[in-house]
Amino acid sequence: MSDQTNTDIAALRTELQQLRADFTKIAATMRDIASTGVAGAGEKVQASTEKVWAEVKRQAHDVGREIEQRPIAAALTAFGTGFLLGLLLSGRRG
Repeated sequence: MSDQTNTDIAALRTELQQLRADFTKIAATMRDIASTGVAGAGEKVQASTEKVWAEVKRQAHDVGREIEQRPIAAALTAFGTGFLLGLLLSGRRG
């Protein structure tokens, strides 16, 4: 082989080694981005869950207080709601 061909092959090997190193860096960066993204998504889900849970507790407290203040109205509302649901879900429809 000629000296020019040997030089070209050596240059090609050097470029391939550099390309492999670049791909390794890219893969590491992608792994970091993916793990950071998953961690960030987990934190957002946890924050949303905590907000929903706080709202559920607040609503339950409000309902409990409403039942204590107006027990007869609450009992009649529960009875009426149950009666309507029973009619809607019953198997006997005319």
